[in-house]
Amino acid sequence: MAGLRPDIARSWRRAALSGLDPGSGVAGERLEEVDSGSRLMVAAKPVLDAVAEQLRNTRFSVLLADGEGRIVDRRLGDPRLADALDEVFAVPGCRYTEDVAGTNALATAFELRRGVSVVGPEHFLERLKGFCCYGHPVTHPVTGRLEGVLDVTGLARDATGLLEPFLAQAVRGIEQRLIEGSRLSDQRMLAAFRARTARTGAPVIVVGDGITMANRAAHETFDAAILRELGRELTGDHGVCLLHSRAGIPVRARYSVVPGAVRAVLFEAIDTGRAQPVVPRTRATEGTADPLEPFRRRRRRLLIHGEPGSGRTYAAHALAGDHPSTVLDAASLSAGDITSALDRGPDHLVVIDGIHLLDDPTAATLAHLLDGTTGWYALTSGPVEELTGERIGPAARCASRWETIPLRSRRHDIPALARALLKGHGSTTHLTPAALDALSRHTWPGNLAELSAVMAELARRTEAGVITELDLPTTFRRPRRRLSALEQAEFDTIRSVLDRCRGNKVHAAAMLGIARTTLYRRLKELGLG
Repeated sequence: MAGLRPDIARSWRRAALSGLDPGSGVAGERLEEVDSGSRLMVAAKPVLDAVAEQLRNTRFSVLLADGEGRIVDRRLGDPRLADALDEVFAVPGCRYTEDVAGTNALATAFELRRGVSVVGPEHFLERLKGFCCYGHPVTHPVTGRLEGVLDVTGLARDATGLLEPFLAQAVRGIEQRLIEGSRLSDQRMLAAFRARTARTGAPVIVVGDGITMANRAAHETFDAAILRELGRELTGDHGVCLLHSRAGIPVRARYSVVPGAVRAVLFEAIDTGRAQPVVPRTRATEGTADPLEPFRRRRRRLLIHGEPGSGRTYAAHALAGDHPSTVLDAASLSAGDITSALDRGPDHLVVIDGIHLLDDPTAATLAHLLDGTTGWYALTSGPVEELTGERIGPAARCASRWETIPLRSRRHDIPALARALLKGHGSTTHLTPAALDALSRHTWPGNLAELSAVMAELARRTEAGVITELDLPTTFRRPRRRLSALEQAEFDTIRSVLDRCRGNKVHAAAMLGIARTTLYRRLKELGLG
C-alpha cells in the first residue's frame, strides 16, 4: 500500500480485513430489488435526467447508490460502456460496499461520508483498475441522514478532476429536492396523524423515512425504529399485525399506508394484551411507563432475579426512584456488614446485590435479620432455581419476585438498544441493517452487559461511516455462502474456538489440532477470514 493516499490506504485495509482478494471479482451475483418509489429515487430522477443529458456522447456513466450502498440507478453517456460495467456488476440491484467491491468511489464515499475520487490503480480489485470514478454522498439537509451516494464512472484513461465540482453540484440538486419532497410527504403524514388522533386516545404512531409522529400513549408503547423496519416489509395498504411493546407485551395493531407520503405507515394499537412481567428500562427504552412503580409505591420487599448481565442491578437502582438507597455488594459482605446496614427507615431502599454470592453463614444471618424487620429491601440474584444452601433463605423472605428477561428473548429490542448504547458511548456512526440483523441473531449469553461491551468496542475502533456486519466480531458473522450441514458444524466449531482464544489463530489451530495454514485456508473458505 506504499504510495497510496491515506484515505485510499485505509480503504484497502478495510477491504482486506473483510476477506476480499485483489484478484477476485465483484461479489455481485445476488441482485436485490430496487424501490423506484423511494424518497431518494423520486428526488434524484430529474437530476439524473439532466446529468445524463450533459454526459451524452462521453465515455462516462452516472451511478446512484442508496443508503445501504446498493446501486439503484445507472445512466450511460455512451452505450458501449455498458458491457464494461456489466462485467464488474456495476448494475442496479448490486450492493457496492467495500466488503463486496473493495475501494471505489461509491463504497469509499459511503464509508467516509465525503467526496472521494478513485483512479485506476487506486482500486483494490484488479478488475476495477481500468476505471476512474468520483463519488459524493447525498445527505438530507434537515436530518443529516446519509441517503445515498452519487458517482460518475469512466475509463481510467479519461480521468479528469473537472468531474468533482460537476458531481457536487448535482448532489446539491438532489438534496434540495429531498427537502421539497419531504415537506409534501411530511404534510400528508401530519394530516393522517391528526385525523386519527382526533378520533381516538389509543396509541397512534406514523413512521416514515427520517420522521416519526406519535401521541404520548404511542411513545410509551412502540419503538419507532422497529416499526420503521417493519413498515418496509408489510404487504398491502392496510391490515392487522401483532407487535411487541417496549415492555415486551404483545400488542395487536392496525396499520395503513399513508397515501402520497414516502414509505409512511400509520400504526394504531387495538389492544395491549394482558399484563406480563416486563423488562427493566434501559437508556434505549426511556419514556416507557415505569414497570417498577407498583413495587416502589407499596415498598414491597422484592427479589430481582435473572441471568448475569440481564439488568438485575440496574433494576434495583431504578427501584429506588427519587428515594435514598444503600447498595451492598454481596460478594464482599459479612454478617456484621448486613446488621449495620438494615433498618434504614421505610423510605430508604436497601439493596443487597448478588445474594447467590453470599457464603452460608452470611446468608443465614441475612435470612434471620429479614424475619425481624419490616424495612424496604431489594435482593438481586442469579436464576432463582439455581440458588443452593443457605442462599435459598433470603430469597424465600421476598413475597414479590421480578425476573429480568434475557436478551435472546427480547430480540425485537436489540436494534434500538444497540443504537442507544452506541450513541451513549459517544459514537456518531450508524449500524447497517445487516449488522443489526447479525446482532439480533446472536444468543447473547452475557445479555445487556455483553451488548454494551460490544458497542463500546465498536465505538472505540470505528473511525467513520457505518458499522457493517464485517466490522462485528467473528461471533456475529454469517458464512458468505450457503453451507452444507457438515460445513456449518465446522463453521460453528471454528468460530467458537476463535472466540475462546480471543481471535488468536495460533492458539486456535493448536486447540483444533490442525496446522495454521489449514486453519487460514478454512477461515477463508467458510467466510471467517
